[in-house]
Amino acid sequence: MRTLIAILTVLTLTVSGNWVHAQENAKRPAAVSDKHQFWQSEGYGFILELTGKQVKVYNYTKDSLVPFGQGNMEGNGDIYILEIYGNAKLLADLGVKRLGMGRFADGSLTDRLGYVKRLKRVDRLPQVKYKGFSEDPVHNFEVFWQSFEENFSFFPIVKADWKAMYKTYRPKVNAATSTKELESIFSEMFGKLNDGHSVLISKNGIRYSKQSNAREQVYQANSEWMQRNVEKTYIEGAMTGKLDGRIAYGRTASGEAYIRLTGFDESDPLRIDKALAEMVEDLADCRNFIIDMRFNMGGEDFFGLNIAGLFTDQRKLAYIKQARTGAYEQFSKPIKVYVEPGAKRFKADNVVVLTSPLTVSAGETGTMALQSLDQATVIGEATSGYFSDMLLRMLPNKQIFTLSNERYMTPEGVNYEQRGLPPDEEIVVKQADIDARKDPVMQRALELSTRKP
Repeated sequence: MRTLIAILTVLTLTVSGNWVHAQENAKRPAAVSDKHQFWQSEGYGFILELTGKQVKVYNYTKDSLVPFGQGNMEGNGDIYILEIYGNAKLLADLGVKRLGMGRFADGSLTDRLGYVKRLKRVDRLPQVKYKGFSEDPVHNFEVFWQSFEENFSFFPIVKADWKAMYKTYRPKVNAATSTKELESIFSEMFGKLNDGHSVLISKNGIRYSKQSNAREQVYQANSEWMQRNVEKTYIEGAMTGKLDGRIAYGRTASGEAYIRLTGFDESDPLRIDKALAEMVEDLADCRNFIIDMRFNMGGEDFFGLNIAGLFTDQRKLAYIKQARTGAYEQFSKPIKVYVEPGAKRFKADNVVVLTSPLTVSAGETGTMALQSLDQATVIGEATSGYFSDMLLRMLPNKQIFTLSNERYMTPEGVNYEQRGLPPDEEIVVKQADIDARKDPVMQRALELSTRKP
């Protein structure tokens, strides 16, 4: 699982920097005056309070309104959170001074993917049963349960009766319930969802909804050895690292380019562009590529799109994205997300992508982007199976939790949440392979990468 820092870099409210795919919105100034304005999101459960350049953010459900944080809006409409209430160390732990929400214009927030969150203008903050901060365990339980009830995307998939869970767990909570007891109840409840992007963050650590399965455990136990084995057995010379090791590349003994991508948790587009441009220059004479995504623990979706853009001179449909906006099966209008050709590109005959149960989140959306390439083949095992961004929420007691409120689908409209994205060719690494110091996925990749185009 990710560390706390890695988790928080991919939360819904942590997109920052230049909105490179939002050119249309960039041409329009944000429609905001000095007068108070309130904007309520379609799905996502937040409200923006705008006063000139000042911004306040609230989490809401039909019964609750909890202040989340405050920040500002720049002249081009970019909204940044500068303070998360009750979590003063969070930004410092992330090593940043502000967290970006998107570019606001005409009732929309647009991110780097070009994905738009819609908002509607409302006259005032809603009058609700549970408002503001409170240590009351009952209030916190109600907000926690209702947040999942209104926003979680996959009740029909996980087949968990959330309403029945309310009847089971609500009687266990009263005014005397301790914080630790309440956390245990929450953990037990969302543990039944087995959702990779549902976590509870507190001073006592992180509680996860998803538990590792047997195949994940095999890769977790052997990931360091498997990566070293590739370098020792298949790579000629030293590997080159970029972005603090998130990117590492070299050449095989037979001349193929090998690129290992262990994480997309870098949010600075300028740093990413620089690293990718240098890699293209270093591997410019290669025509066959092996991209190892087996140990990619996720991060920023746009990072994966930029990787795929290195291998195409045509715009390609990568995937389709929606957010839950109402009933369990009610979602926003599908938004198509594309791979755009990179400014600097490879001339690739073959691209072989390696995946495993440790290919997670943005690693999975990045695999979908790469799979859209005409010359790409995906081999290995199915990915982990959690695609949605992590919707960041705050309880009345200022405790933070996350949940999955979106769904990502292939260009054909297939949702692989909790199943994992299947490879084009399945190759299972067995314990006997590991004990014998063999890597059948890498061996097959070498065979496929030398095919004639």
